[in-house]
Amino acid sequence: MTSGHRQLDHTADVALEFWAPSLDALFVEGARAVIDVLTEGATIVGSVEDAIELEAADAEDGLVVWLNEILYRAVYDDFLFGQGEVSVEEERVVATVRGERGAADKLATELKSVTYHHLLVERREDGWHGRVVIDV
Repeated sequence: MTSGHRQLDHTADVALEFWAPSLDALFVEGARAVIDVLTEGATIVGSVEDAIELEAADAEDGLVVWLNEILYRAVYDDFLFGQGEVSVEEERVVATVRGERGAADKLATELKSVTYHHLLVERREDGWHGRVVIDV
């Protein structure tokens, strides 16, 4: 299975669906999907590296916490995620991310927060699938 993502039709918010061959890769693809919506597909240069470590109750909570961190860093720290390695552990998400600083001009859409509404993290025969809804 290859990784990918798409935006779903949703009445008032933004709904994203994404898939990947592993749970760790699913988190990376989710971050790519959020940045893709936030920047309307702008190219992100992975020139700056940073470490992220977050606590989470489980994989579903970890996905929401992780994507909100990616969103927070983009909007408030002027850091756009480009790529990274993520390790989803029992109660933690540990990542090394690479991205672009000083790219506020690439922000094209206002997103508020990733929610738990219609949240999905699921392993299927063909790999891992995720879905989130983001308040706009």
